[in-house]
Amino acid sequence: MKQFKSRGLFWLFLMVAILESPGAFSQNYSISTNAAQLMMLGTVNVRGSIPVSRHWNADAALAYNPFTFGKDNNRKYFRRLEFFAGGRYWPWFVNSGWYMSAYALWAKYAWGGIFTRKSYEGYAYGAKLGGGYALMIDKGVNLEFGWGAFMGINDRSEYSCTKCGSSLGRKKKFIIAPSDLQLGVTILF
Repeated sequence: MKQFKSRGLFWLFLMVAILESPGAFSQNYSISTNAAQLMMLGTVNVRGSIPVSRHWNADAALAYNPFTFGKDNNRKYFRRLEFFAGGRYWPWFVNSGWYMSAYALWAKYAWGGIFTRKSYEGYAYGAKLGGGYALMIDKGVNLEFGWGAFMGINDRSEYSCTKCGSSLGRKKKFIIAPSDLQLGVTILF
């Protein structure tokens, strides 16, 4: 019961903070997609954003890729299900100019045949930090350019090829790696 009460107080505090933020409703809600991810063997992605103040917005995004290309030992794939949630800080106004971002990330992935005959599958979870610039094209459309890095745990299994399934072992380690190139189109409401 105590845990339920503390969760309820947290959500109540969050809703009051959002509703009482000065100018929160004069900002724009947005939905966007990242063209750079679409070029990564067809990863479908969507990000939703809600302003919480003049300089901050809360984001949540989902990326999904179920596709495999080629046959037998020439198979290439970058299958994944990725979810991240967090926020962006905008020095000027939400959805305009430069921004810095921080997210919590969880991903399940399998990729192989792209740079090597080997294949990998596993999970990743941790934090993603980044930054970028939103260029206002029209009142309701932005182009976003950004970059990011992942810091967290990568738990993966390695296989000798994309089809045979001969295991080469499993590794779980902390990594810091580039994770994000953003060439996004954002629609503002």
